[in-house]
Amino acid sequence: MEEKPYTSFTIGESFPGPVPHREGAIMELWEMGFVVVIQYPELRKGELEAFHKGFKKYSYLESPTTVPIAIWIFDFPNPHGQIDATFNARVVKKDLIDDFLDISKGGVKNTLQFFLLDGEIIKGMKLVGLNPEAMELFHSTIRKQLAMDYDLADFTSCLAGFFTRNTKELFETGRKFQHK
Repeated sequence: MEEKPYTSFTIGESFPGPVPHREGAIMELWEMGFVVVIQYPELRKGELEAFHKGFKKYSYLESPTTVPIAIWIFDFPNPHGQIDATFNARVVKKDLIDDFLDISKGGVKNTLQFFLLDGEIIKGMKLVGLNPEAMELFHSTIRKQLAMDYDLADFTSCLAGFFTRNTKELFETGRKFQHK
């Protein structure tokens, strides 16, 4: 079996992965696991401190749209505020999604790695454990997505139709969980 090169992530250096082009968060599944990359251009000290303090609550919901969309909202302290991220399982490599959904080797994988970027520079990293029940809900949405036949245009259309609500409304609509 061929070993893959190790990717390092260092605060103050360039992010070695895909960088979001605009402010906001992207959620992906990488070989290292479940990841959220937050782009926060011209990051201020208070926003960085709020990121490092972390969130105490988060919310998960599955959109009731034709294509079910997994939506996570993480409630960071002000001035950082709530961050929402969506997930589309159909754009992930089959072997990665299969491994993520495989609970036979120790249960649900519930870790999430956050990266906070200002442009291409890593300003913060945080590894958190999410409630296994929240991850089971997430797995359920992923399985629904994988069982459907839709394309990126269908996903984007459902996403646009559902995001007529603001992040706070989405947070309140979702199932809430505490983070220690």
